[in-house]
Amino acid sequence: MLCAHGNPDQPWGGVGFARFFFVPMTGLSKSRQLEKLVEESLAASEFEVVEICLKKAGQESVLFVTVDHENGVTLDHCGEVSRLLLDVIEENDPIEYEYRIEVSSPGVDRPLAKPADFSRFAGERVFVKFHRALEGHKTLTGTLGSLEPDVFVVANEEDERDYRFTLKDVARATLKPILNFS
Repeated sequence: MLCAHGNPDQPWGGVGFARFFFVPMTGLSKSRQLEKLVEESLAASEFEVVEICLKKAGQESVLFVTVDHENGVTLDHCGEVSRLLLDVIEENDPIEYEYRIEVSSPGVDRPLAKPADFSRFAGERVFVKFHRALEGHKTLTGTLGSLEPDVFVVANEEDERDYRFTLKDVARATLKPILNFS
């Protein structure tokens, strides 16, 4: 299974898709080649690659591509990205077996993986799971803050303390908004 997060330097904005590009493939695994192909395909677009994952789903393989957009992701956006990727992958696919492509938004519990994600969502409620317990906590839920480019803090809701960490400490992090349906 290949799962990866997008380019940390991906800017918002852009003026359409790049149809022709060069992706140097020498020395890369086939799954990394596919990941790079997807990232390069969307680099000049208005979409941010959040996550790429190629895995088995029942009897077939599926390439899951999660994208974000500064105005949110619509069904039309997913179709647009899917069509672009189908065209590009058809011409340059490094994977010999068949798979289908699913494009989606990151949802309300958007994963946070890159330094830019943590900076962008400072002030938001998050859930963070650590590789090893941080001051006795394997997970934290609270408000995300940023201290330095590589040091972040969560104001933990449970004990109202601040916990500092780096991305190297994080196994998984997501937004965790409180949804009010009333």
